[in-house]
Amino acid sequence: MIKYFKYIFAAAIVMMAAVGCQDDVEDSFSTNPVAPVLTNNGSILLTQNTMSEDVVWAWKAARFLGETQYSLYAEYDNAQKIQIGASTTDLSVSMKKTAFQEALKGITGVPENTSFSLSFTVEATSGDKTIVSDKQVMTVFSYTGVVSSVISVLKSEIVLDMSTPNDDLQLIEWTAARFDYAESATYAVCISYEDGEWVMIANDLTGFTFTKTVDEWNEAFVSAGAPEGVASDIKFRVCAFSESFPDGVPSELATINATTYIATYPELLYLPGNYQGWDPATAATIAHSTLTKGLYEAYINLTTENGADVEFKFSPVPAWEGDFGGSDVALVTDGDGNVVVTARIGESGNIQVPSGFYRISMNKKFNTLTMVKIESMGIIGSATPGGWGEETPMAYDAETNTYSVVTTMTQGEEYKFRANNNWTYSIGDNGAFDGGANYVFAKETGEYKLVLDVNKHPYEVKLFSTSYPEKLYLPGSHQGWSPATAPTLIGNGEGQFEGGVNLVGDNSETCEFKFSPKPAWDGDFGGEIEWADELNAAGVYGVSSNIAVPSGYYYIQLDMTAGTFTLTRINKVGLIGSFNGWGGDEDFAYDATANVWTCTTALTATDEFKVRMNGDWAMNRGFAGPASVNVAYPSYNDGPNITVASDGTYTITLDMSVNPNTIQFTK
Repeated sequence: MIKYFKYIFAAAIVMMAAVGCQDDVEDSFSTNPVAPVLTNNGSILLTQNTMSEDVVWAWKAARFLGETQYSLYAEYDNAQKIQIGASTTDLSVSMKKTAFQEALKGITGVPENTSFSLSFTVEATSGDKTIVSDKQVMTVFSYTGVVSSVISVLKSEIVLDMSTPNDDLQLIEWTAARFDYAESATYAVCISYEDGEWVMIANDLTGFTFTKTVDEWNEAFVSAGAPEGVASDIKFRVCAFSESFPDGVPSELATINATTYIATYPELLYLPGNYQGWDPATAATIAHSTLTKGLYEAYINLTTENGADVEFKFSPVPAWEGDFGGSDVALVTDGDGNVVVTARIGESGNIQVPSGFYRISMNKKFNTLTMVKIESMGIIGSATPGGWGEETPMAYDAETNTYSVVTTMTQGEEYKFRANNNWTYSIGDNGAFDGGANYVFAKETGEYKLVLDVNKHPYEVKLFSTSYPEKLYLPGSHQGWSPATAPTLIGNGEGQFEGGVNLVGDNSETCEFKFSPKPAWDGDFGGEIEWADELNAAGVYGVSSNIAVPSGYYYIQLDMTAGTFTLTRINKVGLIGSFNGWGGDEDFAYDATANVWTCTTALTATDEFKVRMNGDWAMNRGFAGPASVNVAYPSYNDGPNITVASDGTYTITLDMSVNPNTIQFTK
C-alpha cells in the first residue's frame, strides 16, 4: 500500500513532509478509531510532606471517534479496577494526593506503608463506541507516616567541560528524612534519563550533599543513557534508608539540564620504541579497557637487547600519525622495592624508562601514565596450598603474554593474584589492578592450571582441570602424521574441545587422522563415525583405528565427558544481512596458510549481518557490536546480529581454529 500512495498520492505526501507531519503515511488515510495513549507519569509519592500536592495523569487524544469522553481507571494485581476522578472531555485528570489515597481504599488488596505497582488505563467513549488505551504501570510509594527528603538543584543547567575533568562539582542537596521512630537515615542518589532505569550513583551517605568530578558526572549521565555532546534532562531522586525502611523512601524528582561531552577512544594504541626498531606497524599494542572509559592497561615487554633504557611513544594507528609521548617523567623505588614510573602524556617527547617488563596503565582521559616494573606474579589465598601466608609463584609465557601455574585448588575458598609479592599490586575478582574483592574458587577441589591473561583490562582468569588437556592435537595424512606440528582443538577446561581444521589428505580425496592429548604419540586415540548426511557425522572415540573422512575443511567438537565427537564439513562460509536483504550469502575465501576465512565487502553503520556456514542457520556466528577495526571479537552460534561503527569497505576475517571463534574487521 505504501508503494501505491507513493505514486498515486505523491503530491499529498510531499505536502505532508513539508509541514513536518510525523504520522505514518498509510495511517494518515485511515479512519479506524485509534485509542488514547497515556503519557509516562513516572511514579507517585505519598508521604507526610507531599500530600497537599496534585497528581496529574495525561494522555494523547483518541482519534476518529468524534466527540469523546475519557475515564481514567486504576487496577492492582488484576483485581477489580476503580475509576480515578470524574469522566471528562479534557486530556487529563488532576487529583489531590489525599483524594487519591482515599480512592485507593476502594481497591482490594492494596498494601500499606510500602511501595507497589498500579496499572492505569484510559477509556475513550463516543456514543456506543469505547476503546481502551494500553496499560501504563506506575509505582506508588505510600509512606504516609514518613517525611521524605526534598531535593534542591544547585544548578538547573550545566555544561560539563572536558578541559576540567578533575574539577569537583556539586549539583544537588536535600533535606533530612524523618521516620516514625526518629531513626537515623542514610541516603542514596539515583539518576535517570527519559524512561530508562534508575541508576544509583552514590549510597551510604550520611550528609545532605555530595560531589563528583566533572568527568564522573559525564560518565554517570552517559551510563544512564543520555547522549554524548548534547543537552539532556537528567532526573534525580534521593532515597532515605533506615532500619524500619530498608528498601528506602524516595523523594520527589528534580531535573537538571546537562550537556555532556564526547569522549571517544581508539580500541588499540601502538607502542613504537627503540625496543623494537621504532616501527608502529610492528609495535606492541595495548587495548582500551572494557571496564573504564579512557583507560589503556596491559603488561608489555619493553626490554632492550643491550639493557639500555627504553624510549617509546603511543600511536592510535600503526603509523606515525597522531602519535604522542609524555613529559614530567618521574621514576621512584617505593618502600617495598617496586620501580614505579609516572608521567603526563599528550606531549611530543619520548617516554624514557629502564629496560624491563611493565604493567602499563595510561588514562587518555586524564593524560596520566603509571608504570610498574613487574618482577614476579603469584597466587595466594585459602584456596591455594600456601594459604594466605605463602604465595605460589606463576610462570610467564612470552608467546601468549600470560602467567600460569598448575596447583591444587580448594572448592569454596578464596584467592587473589599479586605482582611482585606485594598487596599494593593485587588483582581482584573485577579483573582490575586495584585490589578488588577476592576470587572464590567454585569448582570441585582438585588440580587445575590457572592462566592469568594480562593482555587487556580487565585481566582474565582461565581455569583448566588437569584431568583434561588444554588442547587436542590432530595428526594425520593432512600434515604428515606429526603430532608436534598438527593442528589443534582448543579445550574449555571442562573436557569439551572444538575448532576448525583443514583435513585435506595426501591423496586429496580422503584424509585419515587421530586425536592426541600431547604433541607426541602418547595417549593418542582414534574413533568410529557414522554419517547423518553428506556434511554431518557423529562418532565415539577410544578405539585404535584411524578416522577416515573425505578431504575438506571440518568443524570438530569433542566431549571427553561423554566420549563422543561430531564433524561438520564446511563447504561454504557466507556473509548474510540487511545489506543483501537477508536473501543470500556473500562468499568467504579460505586461506589454507593462515587457516582463516576472509571476505571483503562494503558495509554501512545501519547494516546488520551474521556469518553462517553452508548457507544454513544451523551453524552461524554473531556478537554484540558495533565492531571496531583490528579487534578480534569472540563470536558464538546464534549470537546477536553484528554491526560496524562506520561505513566503509571491510575485510572480514573468521578464525574457526580458536575457541571461541573470532571475527575481525580491517579497512
